[in-house]
Amino acid sequence: MQLVARRAASSRGVSVRSIVFQGDDFGDGQWLRRSSLNASEASRNERWLQELLFHKPELVPLETILSGTGGYVPICRELGIPKVGGTVFLDIFGVTAEGRLVLVECKLWRNPQARREVIAQILEYASLLRQWSYSDLTARLKASQGWTGANPLYDHVRKAFPDLEEAAFVDNVSRSMRIGDFALIIAGDGIREDVHAIAAQLNQNSGLVSRLALIEFQLWETEDNRTVVVPTVPLRTEVIQQRIVVTAEGNPVTLEEDISATDDAEAMVDPKANAAREQKRRFWQGFIDTVTFDHPDQPKPRHGGPGWVKFQMPGPTNHMVAYRTNGGEAGLFFVLKGEDGAAAYQAVSEAQESLEQQIGNALKLNEESSADTFAGRVTLLYPAQAEEDNALCDWLCKASNVMVNAFRPILAQYE
Repeated sequence: MQLVARRAASSRGVSVRSIVFQGDDFGDGQWLRRSSLNASEASRNERWLQELLFHKPELVPLETILSGTGGYVPICRELGIPKVGGTVFLDIFGVTAEGRLVLVECKLWRNPQARREVIAQILEYASLLRQWSYSDLTARLKASQGWTGANPLYDHVRKAFPDLEEAAFVDNVSRSMRIGDFALIIAGDGIREDVHAIAAQLNQNSGLVSRLALIEFQLWETEDNRTVVVPTVPLRTEVIQQRIVVTAEGNPVTLEEDISATDDAEAMVDPKANAAREQKRRFWQGFIDTVTFDHPDQPKPRHGGPGWVKFQMPGPTNHMVAYRTNGGEAGLFFVLKGEDGAAAYQAVSEAQESLEQQIGNALKLNEESSADTFAGRVTLLYPAQAEEDNALCDWLCKASNVMVNAFRPILAQYE
């Protein structure tokens, strides 16, 4: 059965009509009536369009936008992207077989201002993602999607593209993020060409090498209440490559100052104190052996002193500390120092509410600046007396992982 659609319109403003018929039997056709997306209706709103495009990615004419692509795989909906002052959420996040990231934002158009706002919005998402590494992306997807394994993004995409090579895929995704080479797609209804507004927004953007496409989705209803979805690309805008500054490839190296080991003579001078010290060390060694991280770049913690261990972290803090005091207090903290530390502390302060929602506990922020040096402490406290070893170790393992996921991308911006 072959279905063919035809449309006719009058220059006097008569509504556009469509018909669907079988083969060449023009007498036995079924008229289609134009439907529309409506932000006020629960059944056909932006969320409906988002769900449709996530479950039917073939509706996105990606080959028209990116010639030579082998298609793309939608990875998740509502991807949380931290930013100064909170978290923004991308409607659909996907990736092509060639490792280019695909960002889709669904928007029902009502006025020119809405068009300008959503263009600025998707460009902001692209700029924020460009600050991530492949490891940041992996950690975020593990946390939000509950994925496991060493390289779950590759594993997920490989289901659609069995011949995908892991090393090339990782390199290509990393490059896509590093230079901002994304496919930016705005999906909506009744899109109008507003070239000047689009050009103005693109000219304000810096450092991205992306392709922006506006896709209009027309809805038609048959006489028996079936829906026909017709995607069209009324306008495609390619962002001209601009000069960018990138860091050298590879992970940043953070030099840490080693803490001196315990004086062996103490075992002879004060055996009781030494036994207590060894008991603390066994607890922290158990924690080090048990803790795991979603973020592939996060190394295991190291012993610092009798009551604490340290985690290497990027940015204006050498490390994050997990601690337990003799008085029964425990938790995690890191200190941000200097000018970059002040900027990072301000960013954390502005994003505190969204960070607390992500972490699941309240954060304590304290400035500890001296006359000539800024220092700001960020602390997550254990919500009980640290008396039971197993309960504390279990909490520290979970809390360390979510703290690393939440703060590594933020702190890396201030290296």
